[in-house]
Formats: sequence, C-alpha cells, structure tokens
Amino acid sequence: MSGIESAFFGSLADDAQSKVSKAGKTYLRFRVRVGEGEYAQWVGVMCFDPSVIAIADKMMKGARVYCEGRIELDEWTGSDGTKRSGLSCMSFHTRLAQIGRQKVKREDSVSVAGGSAYSANKRPRSQVQAGSSRLDDSLPF
Repeated sequence: MSGIESAFFGSLADDAQSKVSKAGKTYLRFRVRVGEGEYAQWVGVMCFDPSVIAIADKMMKGARVYCEGRIELDEWTGSDGTKRSGLSCMSFHTRLAQIGRQKVKREDSVSVAGGSAYSANKRPRSQVQAGSSRLDDSLPF
C-alpha cells in the first residue's frame, strides 16, 4: 500500500455512509474538510475502525473528526475529460472530536445565571476576589 502516515482534524462534508467491502467487511465512507477558506482541502476517507462504525449514526454533516491513516494523492479524468486530483485516506483510527457540538458535558459542571458554567469545586469568576490571581499558587517544586 502506498501513501504517507498522517493525522488530521476537520469537519464532515456529509453524513458518513456505511458500506460493505467485497470481502464482506463493513466500513464507513465520508469526506472531511481540513482547513478554512481558500486553504481548505477535502479528504475522502474509508474507515474500518470498529468503534466508529458502531457510532455511524453520530457521524453527521458538520461533526468534527480526528483521523489517522495512510493518505495519498489520487488522480483521475473527470466525465468532462479534465484531469483531476484529490486526497484520500485509509483510516485505521478515527474519533469524533470532543469539542464543539460533540463536546462531552462534565458532570461536575453547574449552570450559572447568564449562561456561564463553573466547576462545582471552584468559584465562578465573578466571585474571585479583586487582585487575586490563579498564578499566586505555591509552586510544586
């Protein structure tokens, strides 16, 4: 197999599609946008990671994902006769990102009026006394 080992983080272009290989193995197929604006690149991904296949219903358009695998540049001729190229990845490790819409909510988080949240074992910022700093801790060494 050719290609280069890679890792990237991006957003799903569409919902992931569950497929079955000729050998009878289930996999997911999806496209990931990596980067922003004019510098964005699209990567077609085939993922055989069983833990991701189990949560295929959560792999929806716009979800943020982290992928590791072998990436390569593919070239082909389009239906209009023009030569085209694009990136593809055979992923062996993919995870939904734990930020943005998929961020796991901490159990010790408490909602405060005004929409801010703070940990149950810490005071909200509005209750921190003026002049105090989180950097005033004693050094552990």
